[in-house]
Amino acid sequence: MNISTFHANKFVADADKTRTMQRRYVDYFRKGETVADLGCGEGIFLSLLAEAGIKGVGVDLTPQFVEGIRQRGLDAHCADVFSFLHDHPQSFDGVIASHLIEHFPAERGLQLMQAMFDSLRVGGRMILITPTYRDILVSSERFWLDITHVRPYPLLLLKAVFEHLGLEVADSGADPGTRMRPSIVHLRSFVRYWSAKLRFGKYFDIGDTFIVGKKIVS
Repeated sequence: MNISTFHANKFVADADKTRTMQRRYVDYFRKGETVADLGCGEGIFLSLLAEAGIKGVGVDLTPQFVEGIRQRGLDAHCADVFSFLHDHPQSFDGVIASHLIEHFPAERGLQLMQAMFDSLRVGGRMILITPTYRDILVSSERFWLDITHVRPYPLLLLKAVFEHLGLEVADSGADPGTRMRPSIVHLRSFVRYWSAKLRFGKYFDIGDTFIVGKKIVS
């Protein structure tokens, strides 16, 4: 078998879990607004936006994903996110990138945040979600299970960039909905989880890093 056919998809959260994790971010937007979802994948967040009466515009490089989204009557574009954002200055009330920035080196990551900022109208919200590298499970293994990951983006760094761009940080931290939820039904896993939690404390099972900024300057 050729190595070019290898995909580490088994390490990606399933659709139901992704839907549960992303639902909370809909609340940062209002009915009637237009929100761009960068790296939208199969369009789970776009569906959540539509259910809330919010117009979502998806961007992804995978043609199959984009076609599937369009077949559900949602708006999606098969495009590079940088080119798409460049073509849509001050066009959106919100822009979100979930687990995208860690796929770019530092210079490109900064350019992504600049492009997202430029695509926002004043008063619009910009959201980034990324793995929390200070979580011992993430830094020791999970981050690198996705072979397309390039570097982590710590919250302190993201806050500094947001403020430099002219974004007021409205909310940030660790997303509790992305933490593991061991069930006592699976006793062995339950015991392993709490043993690790007692050992590593605040550095174990932190949840994804998220940051929400509001554009306060043009």
